[in-house]
Amino acid sequence: MKALISDIHSNLEALQAVLADIARHSVEAIYCLGDVIGYGPNPRECLDQIMRYPVVLLGNHDQAVLFDPMNFNPVAERATMWTRAQLDRPIPNRAAADARWEFLAERPLKHREGDFLFVHGSPRNPLNEYIFPEDIYSEPKMRSIFAQVPRYMFQGHTHIPGIFTEALEFYSPDEIDWEYQLDGRKTLCNVGSVGQPRDADWRAAYVLLDGTTIRFRRVEYDVETTIRKIREIDELDDFLADRLRSGR
Repeated sequence: MKALISDIHSNLEALQAVLADIARHSVEAIYCLGDVIGYGPNPRECLDQIMRYPVVLLGNHDQAVLFDPMNFNPVAERATMWTRAQLDRPIPNRAAADARWEFLAERPLKHREGDFLFVHGSPRNPLNEYIFPEDIYSEPKMRSIFAQVPRYMFQGHTHIPGIFTEALEFYSPDEIDWEYQLDGRKTLCNVGSVGQPRDADWRAAYVLLDGTTIRFRRVEYDVETTIRKIREIDELDDFLADRLRSGR
C-alpha cells in the first residue's frame, strides 16, 4: 500500500499529523506529488522530511523557489522570495542547505508505474495546469487530458480531493463514502492538499492506494500553531494564515 500526499506548502504541523496517520496503516512507500514548499512557515523542516521518500515530484511552487515566480499573485510571490531566503540559510550547516537545493533541482515532473501516472498538475502540463471539478463541463479539455492518461492518474495542485471519470463525472470523497475502486476505466484522482486544503474542510488531506482501492483520508492537526507561525513572519501575508481555518 502507498500513501499519496501533495501540496504540503511548508505546513509542518499538517505534515506531522498526516505522517502519524500514515504510520497507523501498512504503508510501504510514501509518494509526494509536489509543492512541498511555498506559503507556509517551515520550508526547511518539510523538505528534510520529504527528501526521505522514493518519489517526490516537482510542483509549481517548488520550481518558483528554484527559479522565478511566474504568474504568481503578490502574496504568493512574497512568500516565494521568503522561502528562497530560508533555504539559503546554512541551517544546520552549508552542506544541509546545498543538499536541499540539489534535491529540489533533481525533482522529476512525472512518475509512471505501468498503468499509473503521477503528476502535480496534469499530463499536458505537469507543473501548472489545474484540473478543477467544474472542468467536467469542458469536454474538449477533459478529453484531451484523458487521452494522455495511460489508465489511472493521480495529481494535486488544486487542493481539492476527488475522482474524475472518463464519463466526465466528478465525485468528492464524501459522495463515494471516502473510497473508490478502480475498475479498468480511465480515472483521475486528486489526492487533495496536506498543508492548505481548499474544499471548505480545514483538515489535512491525503490518499491511501491499496492495489486498485483508493481511500481518502482527512486528518486534524494543530492549525492554530501554523496560523501563529505565519502571522509572526512579516513576509507571509496574514491571508495565508486565515485561510487555513476555513479550508479555502
